[in-house]
Amino acid sequence: MTSSTLELASPLVLVPGGSLDKQLRDKARIHPGLPAVEQLARDLGALRNGVPARLDEGGGGRGPSLLVHTTAYRLRLYPTDRGTGYFVSAVDPVRLRDHHELAKSCLLVRPPAWRLVFGVRDIPQDADAGWQRIQEAWQHLGTVLTEHRETAATNPAQQTFLDSVGRLVDATQRITTREERRGGPYPYAEFASTGGQRSGRHSMYEFRLALSDVPDEGAFVEVRGEAEMRGQVTRRDGRRVTVRFDQAVSWERIPRQGELAVTPSTVVFDKQREALALLGSGRAGNPLLLPALVEHRVRALRPVSVTPGEALDPDQLTAFRKALATDDVLVVLGPPGTGKTRTITQIAHACATGRAGGRTDGDARNRVLVTSHTNRAVDNVLAKLPRDLVVVRVGNDGKVSEDGRPYLLERQAGELAEEVSQAMTQRVAAYAQVDTARRRADELTRALDRLDRLRAAEKSAAAGLDSARRTAGDPVRKRLDALAARREHDQGTRDGVVQRIERAEPKYVRARERSEGRAFGSLFRAPARRWQRRLDELRAQDEELRTTLTALDTALAATHLELEQVTRDAPAVRAARDAWQGAAVDRADSQHKAYDIADRAIAAIAHLESPPEPGRTEDAEAARGQLRALERWLGEWLPLLVARRQLATEWQAAIAADSQQLAPELIRYAHVVGATCIGTASRPELSGLDFDLAIVDEAGQIGIADALVPLVRARRGVLVGDHKQLPPFLDTEVAEWGKDITSAELRGLMTKSALERLVDGLPDSHIVQLTLQRRMPVEIAGFVSAAFYDDRLRTEHDHPYHDPLFSSPIAFVDTGELPPRDRQESSDTRAGESFGRVGVRNHCEARLLARLAAFYHRRGNEWAVIVPYRAQVAAVVAELSRLIGDGRRAREGVGTVDSFQGGEREVILYGFTRSNSQGRIGFLKELRRANVAFTRAQRQLVLTGDLGTLLRADDPDFRALAQNLHTHLKRHGDIRSHDDVTALLAKAAQEGDGA
Repeated sequence: MTSSTLELASPLVLVPGGSLDKQLRDKARIHPGLPAVEQLARDLGALRNGVPARLDEGGGGRGPSLLVHTTAYRLRLYPTDRGTGYFVSAVDPVRLRDHHELAKSCLLVRPPAWRLVFGVRDIPQDADAGWQRIQEAWQHLGTVLTEHRETAATNPAQQTFLDSVGRLVDATQRITTREERRGGPYPYAEFASTGGQRSGRHSMYEFRLALSDVPDEGAFVEVRGEAEMRGQVTRRDGRRVTVRFDQAVSWERIPRQGELAVTPSTVVFDKQREALALLGSGRAGNPLLLPALVEHRVRALRPVSVTPGEALDPDQLTAFRKALATDDVLVVLGPPGTGKTRTITQIAHACATGRAGGRTDGDARNRVLVTSHTNRAVDNVLAKLPRDLVVVRVGNDGKVSEDGRPYLLERQAGELAEEVSQAMTQRVAAYAQVDTARRRADELTRALDRLDRLRAAEKSAAAGLDSARRTAGDPVRKRLDALAARREHDQGTRDGVVQRIERAEPKYVRARERSEGRAFGSLFRAPARRWQRRLDELRAQDEELRTTLTALDTALAATHLELEQVTRDAPAVRAARDAWQGAAVDRADSQHKAYDIADRAIAAIAHLESPPEPGRTEDAEAARGQLRALERWLGEWLPLLVARRQLATEWQAAIAADSQQLAPELIRYAHVVGATCIGTASRPELSGLDFDLAIVDEAGQIGIADALVPLVRARRGVLVGDHKQLPPFLDTEVAEWGKDITSAELRGLMTKSALERLVDGLPDSHIVQLTLQRRMPVEIAGFVSAAFYDDRLRTEHDHPYHDPLFSSPIAFVDTGELPPRDRQESSDTRAGESFGRVGVRNHCEARLLARLAAFYHRRGNEWAVIVPYRAQVAAVVAELSRLIGDGRRAREGVGTVDSFQGGEREVILYGFTRSNSQGRIGFLKELRRANVAFTRAQRQLVLTGDLGTLLRADDPDFRALAQNLHTHLKRHGDIRSHDDVTALLAKAAQEGDGA
């Protein structure tokens, strides 16, 4: 955030607009948190560190205005004509977009005070709104931002880098689009909504294709001739494909028979270009990202001593603390099984809960973005985050795994909407008696007005009775008045004497105390005696007056009785007494009725607010005070309760209309947001949202253009991955589909991930290597460490080993002794391999892998079959589906290397597929594929293949790998022939223990 503090010398004077009071009353019905007009200056003055403000040049059509913000609401201010104050034209609740705008840039305005007057004439003549200074400060703030943006990419090397990545995006889009358009069209014979309905509008439809050729999962297609019917293939099942359309499509509008045509999406490339634009203009959340990527310039790490919530090994702890300490980027290299996910979750938790010492918001939290190229990688991290975090997953339901679905934004919004709807239904029901209370309150007001009239009548009747008595007993009355006057005089005299006594007593006490002193006591003895005589005289007077007053009270009582006796039977007195008694009865009856009305009014809303305890009294004056207090309480609370009921009703209707409107609030209060790299920019829910930290998992697979998309959204970044596993594009892939790219620089950018680029240049302080793996047995890890990690991988694995087929956790089943016609590969041009490559399948290996998978499946192990070619995937799935009778499980458990990167299983079955006399191995020469496949295993790795073909491979690097593997297997593993293993499988099948 860019901000500037503006100190002003004069208080800022606010003048409410003519309609502001009504405007606030109307808005307060929906937004009870809005203030009264009189509260505005007090709230602004309470912000001692400055009031966040932005200049709005448009100003709603009235010229520039100043937007000032409290924590709860926003004021729009226009300067007065003389520039001495501001008109308050509008007050609105602070919205999420206000937070976003303030986060970008704001002024902190700090006047000595804020004052409120109710007319322009009331503004002091010497007042100054500081309007010119505010405009200048805002302009200067914009200049700072512009200069920052303009200088962000002036370095020639940085600009060259940005240009190169831009050309890379263009080339990748051109090639990808060309490859995608090669498929199809795909004629369909029928379709249905996934819910089975044959009417209405739906987002997902299943199409049964007329031919065996089907589009890939993830491909974008449209119904040919219907451009608005565009969507993405989310599932393939034989000839059936499920398409999620971009918007709901009417069932009646889809042609009964037609074609699906591939229509490549440009979203990915558009978002990559947006990220480059942000980076080049200096608007990226991380201003240090470009120097780190190009010149590998980074800031020194801040010292951090935060303790993670879970125990970490020394390497993990180093990565944890450095991730919290970095101000730019950090790389964490984690070979398989070294606890990358555990480290990520602890980093995310510490940052999100504010323990990282970084930028914090009002809740002392930092929003964290967890991202990766694949949905599975994102979901794997989210599922292992501590439960005290608020986690939101943004993505398509069809692509998010089971681990991520509980966190899906749509699901959480739906669940929250259901909770809110139920709560609002209960709330509306709870407010059902508010109208009854309002009617009772109105009735109480009328009853109290009548009670006031009856009280006045009662007082008047009492005065009339007194007057009648006096008239009827005039002689006695005169004596009574004389006695009352005398008593009042004597009482006044006694009050004066008492006051003199109170003044004299302290003086006497002080003189007596001093007269007892040894040094000067004799000097105060005479004054002490004088004050004592004075007190004795006054006390004697007081006693005499008290006796006189007592006698007067007795005489007054007797005279009152005499007056009553004399006037008792006088007709005028009797009439006045009857009138007074009638008025008293009417008043008491009305008083009881008013209490009853108040009780019923309060009973109707007592469950909503705690009312005052009214009690009941017969005293007319006390009762009036109690009842009027209850009337005021009802008058204060009932409008608020009506507004709350209205708000609950509106929420109820709004949630019923669209539950997803809660999504922005869920995002706003999330500690951690999970999304794929492209999803961070392509989902509207994340628009304008920034992050303190972006954690990019499996960054070794992510190209620089993809990685930039999340990295420009965060203040700092941590890239976690393994640069010894699959990169974004392998050299063989680029060689096949990128033939028209002649630039060596672009080809290098394609095959090198953002992680590799940073590893090659960042100082050691910003690279952390995890070395202790806990996934694989040492027999597997030993080979992996020697072949791929320079023997740096250490093992901590304590799972006991037991397998009924093999004597070691790493085993090889050799098909080489079989006749060539049984074991050799075959080409398959229909397999739909990536980038137009020819598919390869091996039926012998497919049957063997399927039988092994069925064996472990029936034993209850977690297993996966990994093979290099899609053609071989199809062959294994066909065999395995027949053996286990579950086509869905077979499809889930069998895939290419790419589909399992980042995953792990108890048992990994890997088939090399290639078997030929020439030693041709194709793209198996990409050694990192073998690394990925081997390191998925937690307990058992079973390799199948023609060992002779592998040992005489036409690629020297792969041949060396195969020879080292052979040597390792002879020392630490188990090499079996095809026939040996099939015999064991057959025996296990007979004994009911496997396939």
